[in-house]
Amino acid sequence: MFLLALLGFAGCGGSGGVRDTAVVEPARDAVAVLLARADAAAGIEAGLLRMEAAGRLLGEGRLAEAAAVTDAAFPPELELATRLALLRTRIALAANDAAGAMARLREIAAPGRGEEGYIDYYLLLGDAANAVEQPRQAIAAWTEAAILLDGEPGEEVRRKLWATLESRGARELEEMAAASTSYELRGWVELARVVDSGEHSIPRQLESLVSWRRAWEQHPAARQLPEQLRQLEAAWDERPRHIALMLPLGEAAGAAIQQGFLAGYYEALAVSREVPRISLFDSTGASDIRPLYQQAVDSGADLIVGPLFKDLVNQLLAAGELPVPTLALNYTDAEPPTGEGRLFQFALAPEDEIDAVIDLALESGHRNAAVVYPANDVFLRLQNIFAERWQARGGEFVARAAYLGGGDFTEVVKTILDIDASEARLSRLLDILPRSNVEFTPRRRQDIDFIFLMANPQVGRQIKPALDFYYAEDLPVFALPSIYDGAENPESNRDLNGVIFADAPLMWLNEDPALAASGTERRLQAMGIDSFRLYPRLGQFRKGQVTSLRGATGELRMEDNRRIHRQLTPGRFENGIAVPLAQPGA
Repeated sequence: MFLLALLGFAGCGGSGGVRDTAVVEPARDAVAVLLARADAAAGIEAGLLRMEAAGRLLGEGRLAEAAAVTDAAFPPELELATRLALLRTRIALAANDAAGAMARLREIAAPGRGEEGYIDYYLLLGDAANAVEQPRQAIAAWTEAAILLDGEPGEEVRRKLWATLESRGARELEEMAAASTSYELRGWVELARVVDSGEHSIPRQLESLVSWRRAWEQHPAARQLPEQLRQLEAAWDERPRHIALMLPLGEAAGAAIQQGFLAGYYEALAVSREVPRISLFDSTGASDIRPLYQQAVDSGADLIVGPLFKDLVNQLLAAGELPVPTLALNYTDAEPPTGEGRLFQFALAPEDEIDAVIDLALESGHRNAAVVYPANDVFLRLQNIFAERWQARGGEFVARAAYLGGGDFTEVVKTILDIDASEARLSRLLDILPRSNVEFTPRRRQDIDFIFLMANPQVGRQIKPALDFYYAEDLPVFALPSIYDGAENPESNRDLNGVIFADAPLMWLNEDPALAASGTERRLQAMGIDSFRLYPRLGQFRKGQVTSLRGATGELRMEDNRRIHRQLTPGRFENGIAVPLAQPGA
């Protein structure tokens, strides 16, 4: 088909760097010859020659020239319209102009199944819709293309289709299933739903896949599942069978993580008897982790979870290549290398909490930030991290104020709002004018869009009312999770009304009587749950077979350096109650 040959030029060549003249010139001559022939031709022949020239230019990355050729006068014959629109769409997408690509596609009617350009139209529509953040339209378009692309030719579209479906939450998948208008689309959505419902158990996912294929045996995906799902059984076969859990069991943090880890274990046991053997190694008081680590290796463990403290994890990184895969429960000070390696790192890192605040503030349209933080080295480092990351995302850092301990927080609030300057102006006026002639209302500075508050609940309950008192009741306040202690205390927490923060999803699930009352302890329990849920998934993360896992601590994602980061669930205090702004885990 001429169209496929023509559009195939898009995959040739590169767009950057210095090109050898001997390579470039013949290509330029070929384009010039095609354009000259087009000038000498007429009608459809001229149009086809110009499109072939534009396809060559697109393949070489010469996007502006390709666009100029397609923008030249073309004959009005309708049979060229679809071909030309698709070529223009490819050029727009290559130039990162997704909106322009969508506009080009709207110039033509969608081809019917089996018509010329059908597959290319829906492939491009999916790519363009995905680029303009319309995932549902992208999924529907890629589904159409996947209908006729079996085997290896369809692998890429199935990969994109599945990756986008996999990133949708349970509630959205339910909505998509109800709104599905075709057998193929509904089947893909139902496949995503059954896999999503068993996310914390590979045996449950495998069982659900069997049931899905039985119900959807005529579906294209039943003939060839996405690669990630085809690898699921192999991932389960390669799972660790013996886990060494290495924690400071004599300390509250270690005990809480152990509780969560065992909760994850019993959750898995309720689904399948195929659970790993667990051996406990107590690292309480250890200053050198290597002897205990070697004991765990000698015990036959094929996965080690721990240690917890940063200095011990640093020792593992310094040791070089480890004998068995290890899920450390903290981040090292040094950035770990990318690529292959057996050291994975998972932490309740404040950096993830800071990123969550930044995301929320940017989504709210804020630009100018002020920070209130405790006056110590730890929080000075955190406010520096916030300032650096906020500015890197295009924000402005306009003010900061540190407070000491408890007591009266009036002065720190007056400082951050610049009330002192307003009162100084009053003092100067009183030196000049009779007091009876002066009516004065202090004014806060107007260049702050929001305040980022680092505080525990006791401090927050004093700072937030002080902000309101000094004419900043309309100023949004974002906080670290430390602002929430996990307790239902509406009378005391009314002073925190309006404060926005992001926290572990487990913090919003209060119906489980096994959860700790303390916020800190509950977050550590969540870490233990996730460290168990991760054990069969580490290999999948490393191979790219999964990109995320909804956990008790947040949405988990792994970087190339094998660090696992969390995306938290946002919430806000309303009527003294902390409520999530999104369904936890959705």
